[in-house]
Amino acid sequence: MTTHLMLDIETLGTRPGAVVLSAAFVRFSDLASVSLVMSVPDQQALGLEIDPETHAWWGKQDPAAWAAATQNPLPLRAALEHIAAWIAWASNGEAPLIWGHGASFDAPLLGEVFRRAGVPKPWGYRDERDTRTLYDLAGINLSDHYGQGTMHVALSDAMAQTSAAIAAITKLLTPSQGRQDAVIRSLARQAEQMAADLRMLAGPVAA
Repeated sequence: MTTHLMLDIETLGTRPGAVVLSAAFVRFSDLASVSLVMSVPDQQALGLEIDPETHAWWGKQDPAAWAAATQNPLPLRAALEHIAAWIAWASNGEAPLIWGHGASFDAPLLGEVFRRAGVPKPWGYRDERDTRTLYDLAGINLSDHYGQGTMHVALSDAMAQTSAAIAAITKLLTPSQGRQDAVIRSLARQAEQMAADLRMLAGPVAA
């Protein structure tokens, strides 16, 4: 059976090549988790960067979130090797699906850290999944799934995102005639529009 893992990271930038402060993974099936903080100097030595705007943004967040993202960092290579070992354990050595809140953020940024450090990334690019699309399709509001945890703490965010993802998958897999009818109507409208567009491109038909 495929293992689904939620990834959340806290960073000092929004693009691949930014410093990643902390990372957390949660397994969907039983909420087993791992969370750790990574050395900033080790990453800067590899050319990973701190974005001034993101650093300033942190100054406006809950101090507890900043503390959780920066206290007791591990040496970078040790942290990445620990993540890889945990993923291998969590997925029984098979390729897991890695979910993140946005296709262009969590997995790509952490993947770039693995690349710079010369540590094999423990998932493939085909294994990456996006929660934003999933929540939209299911009509799930992520904010409804936060409990007492602090936002922008990697483990708290990963737990909330896992809860929301499970709710979304369950909703999408539960038969609903109303939802099926709405999808059919939407597809019919798209087909009608495509037919109209094709007629316009074809131009008038000679008698």
